[in-house]
Amino acid sequence: MFKIFCVTFGILLSCNSVQSKTLPVFDTQIQLAQDASQYPIAPSEAANLAKDANPGSKVLNVKLLPSGVYAVTLKNGGSVSKVMVDATSGSLS
Repeated sequence: MFKIFCVTFGILLSCNSVQSKTLPVFDTQIQLAQDASQYPIAPSEAANLAKDANPGSKVLNVKLLPSGVYAVTLKNGGSVSKVMVDATSGSLS
């Protein structure tokens, strides 16, 4: 057991006991069905585009589909929605 510092939403916290060496950095899960580096829009950019189009939302998941479209899952209040972001152009649908 060792002591580390965790950053959550820009707040520095002291984590007293950590059993795993792999720590999640973000709450958002990113799933890639293929190599995202072949597209000009990165997964984080897709998440930001979807979030900007839906103010007050939290990004829960970003998944790159085989069709070259990111499926971004958002939560706003009690509702969950999906926004599709084209990995080439960044256009939303």
